[in-house]
Amino acid sequence: VSRAAKLQKLEESIANLDNQQSKAVIETVDDVQRIRGLAGSGKTIVLALKAAYLHSQNPEWNIAVTFHTRPLKGQFHQLINTFTIEQTGEEPNWEKLRIIHAWGAPGGGDREGIYYNFCKANELEYFDYSGAKRKFGRGNEFDGVCQQSLGSTVNDVHPMFDAILIDEAQDFPSSFLRLCYRILGSKKRL
Repeated sequence: VSRAAKLQKLEESIANLDNQQSKAVIETVDDVQRIRGLAGSGKTIVLALKAAYLHSQNPEWNIAVTFHTRPLKGQFHQLINTFTIEQTGEEPNWEKLRIIHAWGAPGGGDREGIYYNFCKANELEYFDYSGAKRKFGRGNEFDGVCQQSLGSTVNDVHPMFDAILIDEAQDFPSSFLRLCYRILGSKKRL
């Protein structure tokens, strides 16, 4: 897909945003912000646009966009890339704006994840899905690993991000949201 086609697609997406969606993209709060809407109302697009907007306004920030469903990574990458080019005239600094899975695994690159990076940074035991299922039981895998990691850390966890944007946050256990909150800097932009 050409750059012009990407920009046209983005402009069409922005043109379809209503006032509340536009405000959610532009408004930056130093606290928890929740974007709600019905299925198909554009929440994922708003989140991607918000990530690109935050990055273009604060290029020094370390920003994470995280998700549960792996195929979303490509969609986020395309939307964020297109919007950032529109805002700044250049591609995002993918070292500062990272699109990473919630769980993650060793191996770097596309395998990177919030939970895995948290374990690595704090020298904690990491569980893959199979190990988590054995230890915490079916249906409790991710909640179990997040709770254990939070319980194993000392009080002074080194901040990893200035902002974390979570797609479909309602589908995650509260322990993961607490983990994300804990790895943010002094401003809790979640």
